Amino acid sequence: MKLFRTAVLLAFIVPAGCATRTQQPATPTSERNFVPAQERLGLGTSWGEQRESWVEPVAFTRTAATRPNGEARIFYNDREGVDAMLDFLGGASKRCDGLQPSAGDRLRVGIRKGNGTWIECHELRRRRFAVGDSGERYEITLKNDSRRTVEAVMSVDGLDVMDGKPASLKKRGYVIAPFQTISVDGFRTSEATVAAFRFGSMFDSYGRRRHGNTTNAGVIGIAVFEENRRAAPSDFPIPEDHAWRFTGARLAPKRPNFATPPEA
Repeated sequence: MKLFRTAVLLAFIVPAGCATRTQQPATPTSERNFVPAQERLGLGTSWGEQRESWVEPVAFTRTAATRPNGEARIFYNDREGVDAMLDFLGGASKRCDGLQPSAGDRLRVGIRKGNGTWIECHELRRRRFAVGDSGERYEITLKNDSRRTVEAVMSVDGLDVMDGKPASLKKRGYVIAPFQTISVDGFRTSEATVAAFRFGSMFDSYGRRRHGNTTNAGVIGIAVFEENRRAAPSDFPIPEDHAWRFTGARLAPKRPNFATPPEA
């Protein structure tokens, strides 16, 4: 069983490495090795309960439109799954709970449980692995320690956290001001709400239920773009051209193209 689990988990380490990249078409060999979601072991991310989370659009011009200044990945699974991945890589891992330098040291990134405590993480061969429990709510925390505003485009299980569709570097993310800390705790459903991230089975994952795909399950991807401060701000006539920033103000939602429930 452990050999089978290790073989399946290789998909997280090699082909699913960057959740913001476009996946290559499956080869006949990979099709023969496909494991149905209801039979795959380990964790994916489920569509959780509605949570209040307010954002507003903001103008942000990147230094390069689709070439990030830094990228990061965090692999997650249950304890048995993480142990299998660490065993496959070989060597001694080190604990790396809490906020850790990521994306070329442009941000510090960590994963918290719903109760505010840090999820257990291990680092080995420059890869980071988080240990989750089925049913547990989690959130991704990002801290900008620099004096430069950045935009973070994020994906969970290969799905963009803003619209719940396949991730792309062309999509817009969250703007993080200098020395600001933000917590992303779900797939955004409006300017006022998100659907909470919850660890769950592959069969119950949002990727399987909404898109019929678990290829990138178990991977959190982050692409960081620095601001082109010389560019003149523009009006951005359509919602897709906006980046987003967290706000305490309760503005009237305009309902742009955000994520939709798996049954929609």
